[in-house]
Amino acid sequence: MAAREKFIVLALIGLMAVVSVGAVFLDRAERASVVPAYGGTYIEGVVGSPRYLQPVLAATDVDQDVVRMVFAGLTQVDRNGSIAPDLATFTTEGDGKIWTFTMRADAKWHDGVAVTSADVLYTVSLVQDKAYVGPYSDAFRGVKAQAVSPTVVRFTLPDAFGSFTANTTLPLMPAHRLSGVGYNELARVPFNQRPIGSGPFRVVEADARQVVLARNDDYYKVRPERTRPYFDRIVLRSYPSASEALTALGRGEIDGVGGLSTVDAERARTLKNVSLYSFPTSDYTALFFNVRPEKATFRDRVVRQAIATAIDKGRVLDLAADGRGRVADELVPPTSWAYVRDVKIYTRSIADARAMLEAAGWKDQDGDGVRDKGGVKLAFGISTSDEPPRVSAALQIIDDLKLIGIAAELRAVPFSQLIESIVRERAYDALLIGISGSGNPDPYPLLHSSEIADPGHNFSGYFTLPLDRALENQRRTSIQDKRLELLTPVFQAVATEVPMVFLYFSDYLYAQSKQVQGLRIMPIPSPSDRLWNVQDWYVKTAVKR
Repeated sequence: MAAREKFIVLALIGLMAVVSVGAVFLDRAERASVVPAYGGTYIEGVVGSPRYLQPVLAATDVDQDVVRMVFAGLTQVDRNGSIAPDLATFTTEGDGKIWTFTMRADAKWHDGVAVTSADVLYTVSLVQDKAYVGPYSDAFRGVKAQAVSPTVVRFTLPDAFGSFTANTTLPLMPAHRLSGVGYNELARVPFNQRPIGSGPFRVVEADARQVVLARNDDYYKVRPERTRPYFDRIVLRSYPSASEALTALGRGEIDGVGGLSTVDAERARTLKNVSLYSFPTSDYTALFFNVRPEKATFRDRVVRQAIATAIDKGRVLDLAADGRGRVADELVPPTSWAYVRDVKIYTRSIADARAMLEAAGWKDQDGDGVRDKGGVKLAFGISTSDEPPRVSAALQIIDDLKLIGIAAELRAVPFSQLIESIVRERAYDALLIGISGSGNPDPYPLLHSSEIADPGHNFSGYFTLPLDRALENQRRTSIQDKRLELLTPVFQAVATEVPMVFLYFSDYLYAQSKQVQGLRIMPIPSPSDRLWNVQDWYVKTAVKR
């Protein structure tokens, strides 16, 4: 064999060997995967300081964030907005009047003691105290709680209430740590700064500057895959503003910050090491018409429909929230189980709005540019807070209505004055306000006749007896399909009668270091719910073969 031929043969043999070795490495690489690993500290910039690090007295946003990571309730809101088991599974009977909860066998407090029925009864007794005025003050009113066994608790309601499970998201407090401490004494115990919970993290340090949480090494919710969260520690570090916290994030001093304004969100987009996330919420902004008998302006349904047709909701969303959200057509977003698809939608059309008013006899009789009929002018005030997003939204609406011959006037006041005076006394023509939505929507407070006077939330004053019955009946069933069946005519009536115009749903804006992995987006009922899967966040990885 010639030397050249020998060289070619040897080269081919060598190439085959390299290919074979490469194939082995590729096969091994295909069988290996990068997985989350334990370790590391996550530091988030927050606004404000801690006060009461427990669920019953939580007063600040920092308090709420700590409660979200340290405590747990019998139930939780899942990614679909439905109520799902957390510390307990549940059943109901009596068409929603009797509810029975069975505790998880592996649920423990941070000190290793099992979570029991005694903890449920103790926590409920705190929020049933007459002195308590927090978010759960109505949740267990008239409800009888009974420990059937150490692991089974039964609630008997005064009336059937199909949405009762939403109330059981109330985070539980440990009875064995607070035995004998009533609601009036609760604010003075050391537990407020060194709480014991059952969540993925536990408090190890707390002062005005920061709260430090360490992992719970025996956390039930991550089983059977593992026993604890990935991060060793979570630090909530206080800053004067979200803007200053974002600056610290850009410098790499912290790993995340939430509650960003639209201006700060744009700045976050320019940071190379930062990802910007938008959490959809059920929080919405709406324009409520005061349709009480003494308010003649909105007595004609056509006027309300014309206003709904004239408003450029997309433009309002852009101006008020920089487009970070979704235009709203009803009480809930399309992602909600309660969304009704066959309701009347008002597509923006100035021509149509003008024609509607003309046909109904609303004309500019005296040539002043404002329509009138029977001595009633289409002129009214829009009461809102003096916050820039609300003012921007109101001014856009005013401009839209001017195009159809309606004169609206901005009446902006500080938020505290709006709520304590104007809203409480129902001293407004139209009210532009933001409402905190829920993953388990219940329009009863907004539309039932019993809610018309303060402290009710029927801001428009609109009601009918058929709507009252439907709103009452949907509260009496726990079957979601049945509730939707009962809510459908309610939403259809609201869309036709237009006692309010739903404008937009806002997003919660959150910036986080790109090194952090595991965050998952879901619709969140409250800002602290951005931490809903914090036990799955990580920065370290390992190769699994």
